[in-house]
Amino acid sequence: MKALIVGADHVDPIKHELTQSPHFPGLSSTEHWTGRKVGDERRKIPGNTGLIVVICDRINHKLLRNVREQAKRQDVPLLYARHSLTEIREKLAGMQLA
Repeated sequence: MKALIVGADHVDPIKHELTQSPHFPGLSSTEHWTGRKVGDERRKIPGNTGLIVVICDRINHKLLRNVREQAKRQDVPLLYARHSLTEIREKLAGMQLA
């Protein structure tokens, strides 16, 4: 299963946190969309995505709307956070993948 990080430029600590998280042992890899490319607003969420982390203060409304709608259709959990690893850790601890 894969995690998708949407927003921000430097996400290596977040990627590491997701793959090492004891709350989601099935997450083996991560994909990252910066949101800076023109085509990012129309990208499709990969089918094997099990978690989406949205860095809210780093993306535009159109991209957020697209990701939210696709996640709802595919029944993929969303985690909204600012660019704070501590906040992401706390929210991951409160979530469980089905």
